[in-house]
Amino acid sequence: MTFRSVLLGLATALFIAGYNHFSDYIVRQGRFISDLMPVAVYGTLLVFLLLINPLLRWCRTKWALSGKELAVVVGFALVACSVPSYGVVECIPTGIMLPRHLQRVEPGWKKIDAVGIAPQRMLPDVSADEETYLTGYVTGLSEGDKHISPRQIPWHIWWRPLGFWMPLVLCMAIGTVGLALVFHRQWSRHEQLPYPITRFTRALLPESGQVLGGVFHMRAFWIGFLIVFLILLNNYLCRWWPEALIQVRLYLDFSPLNKLFPTLIQGHGDRLLRPSILFTVIGLSYFLASDVSFSMAFGPFLFCFIAGVLAKYGIALRTGHHQSVKLEAFLFTGGYTGIVLMVLYTGRQYYWSVLKRCFGLRAGDTVSPAAAWGMRVFLVATAAFVAQLVVVGLDWQLAVLYTGLCLVIFITVSRTIAETGAFYIGTEVFPGAIIWGFLGATALGPSTMVIMFFVSVILVVGPGWAPMPFAIQALKITDDEDVPSGRFSAAAVGTILICAVVALFALIYWQYDRGALQASGGWPRYSCEFPWRNMVEIHDKLTAQGTLDLSESLHGWQRFSHIQPTWPAVGAFLIALGLSVGIGMARLRFVHWPLHPVMFVFLGGAQALTLSGSFMIGWIIKSLVSKYGGERMYQNLKPLMIGVIAGSMAGQFVPMLVGTVYYLATGDRI
Repeated sequence: MTFRSVLLGLATALFIAGYNHFSDYIVRQGRFISDLMPVAVYGTLLVFLLLINPLLRWCRTKWALSGKELAVVVGFALVACSVPSYGVVECIPTGIMLPRHLQRVEPGWKKIDAVGIAPQRMLPDVSADEETYLTGYVTGLSEGDKHISPRQIPWHIWWRPLGFWMPLVLCMAIGTVGLALVFHRQWSRHEQLPYPITRFTRALLPESGQVLGGVFHMRAFWIGFLIVFLILLNNYLCRWWPEALIQVRLYLDFSPLNKLFPTLIQGHGDRLLRPSILFTVIGLSYFLASDVSFSMAFGPFLFCFIAGVLAKYGIALRTGHHQSVKLEAFLFTGGYTGIVLMVLYTGRQYYWSVLKRCFGLRAGDTVSPAAAWGMRVFLVATAAFVAQLVVVGLDWQLAVLYTGLCLVIFITVSRTIAETGAFYIGTEVFPGAIIWGFLGATALGPSTMVIMFFVSVILVVGPGWAPMPFAIQALKITDDEDVPSGRFSAAAVGTILICAVVALFALIYWQYDRGALQASGGWPRYSCEFPWRNMVEIHDKLTAQGTLDLSESLHGWQRFSHIQPTWPAVGAFLIALGLSVGIGMARLRFVHWPLHPVMFVFLGGAQALTLSGSFMIGWIIKSLVSKYGGERMYQNLKPLMIGVIAGSMAGQFVPMLVGTVYYLATGDRI
């Protein structure tokens, strides 16, 4: 890693951390960090390669950045993308402050003092000046277009809760980055996962002595690029001149066929008959194994059909909110757990060797020092995470169980991005709700449950933006350019720490300036209600049963003698677990097995309904090319598909750039 690449990478990371919230909530030209393949990063990379790097080379040969240096910069940028988004910072202020506001307007919450059940160190104390501290946060302190000074923000009320939340969140972030370093060699070298997003990135990076990647010199690349870019540019220009241009429809409408598939529609599969055309997904799916694309395309159809059949018998898979005990969440959890078990099974020998080397013991496999250090960082950070949960009020048994479920989520999402490139990933798995379903409210008690629900709101509402999947991509990009993984990982941890401070300052400032109801995402505002809704339900239920005092008196192993599982939910978990492991084992045993466990990452969720159609198109294209064109045509069309992805990135980046410049120049939004 050269000095200038580290300096430029750190500057890029700090810009992302500080600018993200201004872009999202003030400029409002689409989410700056949209997903695990952020347009802000890859669009900027394309602009740099096409315009800036050649100009630097023209000015002076040494000024142009090499492929290795650009890989370092992109790696820093990807790691930084997790910090201001849902992965680290974004849910903290809304999650800990808005509940106090909502309790003022929710009679049920106020009656039992739902927010008061949580340990008060997890919440800001606004009692001294509720009008400024709380109402000012919700509605904003600015007047008109005039921004407030940072000195007007009551920073002192945030120190206590942030003293709990930031170490907790950062321990998980740093621990999972260490875990990414452990998984990296097994996934990239031993299992040779495709890493489709990384493959696209590497195709763009220049070889030694060049300023552009070789793909830029191929005609097929430019054909794919221009077709997609012009379609997206045309659709954007339609917003400026709707009377002069005709918008290209980027979806296929088969909704008239709804009447022919009533079971699918009853299972909430109506969006599957109106599939979106996402050029990025189509291009990425060309580089995947056929069973992966097939599972991503047809898995949602299968799930929605089964959900429709069950609905006819009165069995609803989707009921309640995201942190309630519902069958769908346990199906996801079983699938996630099965995927993690298969990950550990396939790499068991290597992981065992890493663990032994971590403690200075001899190992049969060759283990790099970086992987051993990654395991040490993971173990220490995870232990610190568990300890903080225990200090705040969880029994150590529940803290370990909760932490394990969090790791299952992050490992599954990271494996998915490495194996499929499916960059838009949500979740239905909230550890607190899952433990509730397995143990029951009496065994846990309100004060214990609220801690788990509360931590879930901050930590796992957006695992598709978590540090680990971003780190997995960054490690692969830099490793392919022969950047030492250990040094880069250490720099990545430092980047996360610095960016967290910058991003948190920026977010709290803009929320006090404009008001949290305007300067925060809809999902964080909505999800922060879940713990307290649950508290009202649980408190009333335990009171009616006469077990409220008993539930609060239980501790440690005593809880397990009073468990009352929700058996349908447990059954759903076991079914999904068995199917996920079974499909994974069948894939290892049978060469032409058509399904992949990755279907359990999406099932019939919103992300599955969004991505399914594009994966289907990509699967059809690859199947036809392989069958009728053979290996030669398949290889020849790779630059075309890389161009399709690049055109999609550029076509989304231009509106973001133009909209930002227009806002800064005029103060108006397009």
